[in-house]
Amino acid sequence: MKINPEILVDQKALTGEGPTWDAQQQVLYWVDIPRASIYVYNPATRQNHGIDLSKDFASIGSVVLCKSGGLLFTPERKIAYFDFEKLSIQILAEVENDLPGNRFNDGKCDPRGRFLAGTMQNKPNGTPTGSLYIMDTDTRIRKLLDGLVISNGLGWSPDYRTFYLADSFSKDVWAFDYDLENGKISRQRTAFTLQDGDGVTDGLTTDTEGMIWLALWDGACIQRWNPRSGELLATYPFPAKRTSCPVFGGKEMNELYLTSAAVGLEETDWLVYPHNGALMRLKTEFTGLPSFRFED
Repeated sequence: MKINPEILVDQKALTGEGPTWDAQQQVLYWVDIPRASIYVYNPATRQNHGIDLSKDFASIGSVVLCKSGGLLFTPERKIAYFDFEKLSIQILAEVENDLPGNRFNDGKCDPRGRFLAGTMQNKPNGTPTGSLYIMDTDTRIRKLLDGLVISNGLGWSPDYRTFYLADSFSKDVWAFDYDLENGKISRQRTAFTLQDGDGVTDGLTTDTEGMIWLALWDGACIQRWNPRSGELLATYPFPAKRTSCPVFGGKEMNELYLTSAAVGLEETDWLVYPHNGALMRLKTEFTGLPSFRFED
């Protein structure tokens, strides 16, 4: 039986990204990177509330929840805290002062409440100036990996001992051993490689069976991969050319939420893919892993 995705918000986001699921409140947070906006989507009311921070920042790459309340988000090359009650912003850290053309891209928390996020050039030209960073719960920053072009797609295996990372410049999705006690990665290898013409590796998430759900920029789909065997298991088409990042949510954690992008598309793309930049959802028979909070 074919399951069609739902169009939840036809936002026409320039670069919709960074979805994270709040299991306590049953709402979804996501961002529009170049519009420097954070959105809160409530499935029960179908309301999509926007927090426009474009007067303060040029971009926001990702957003995660904090255990104490509030949000951690990545404007430009910074990591910042947003206080809902005071409506205030506190800059916690900044990286790559020597690379003003860079910005943060995808970011997620690990099960111990550390925050991982990678960087890229605002206007990528293939130069590997990007890096992957981790912010410990005391807000100290460490670099985990450099030599990246477009740091993207982060995720973990169900036992959290394997970490996955995509670089959109590469056709590969990489696996690393993950030291959960100390927040360190090692033993980089290729989990699987996209076929030519399939699109570009973008955001990813994982399910309780350990399979990876990968969004394909310019591929108009999500693919489900077995990272242990390197086998492509299924392809789920979406009516947006630039699918960008998936996350599981819902009461049963079986609903796949997906962001997409409308940036840089031709008129013909809109004829074929009428919902570019939309927030979408696919109800699946699988259960996803949770979105974790920063342990502040």
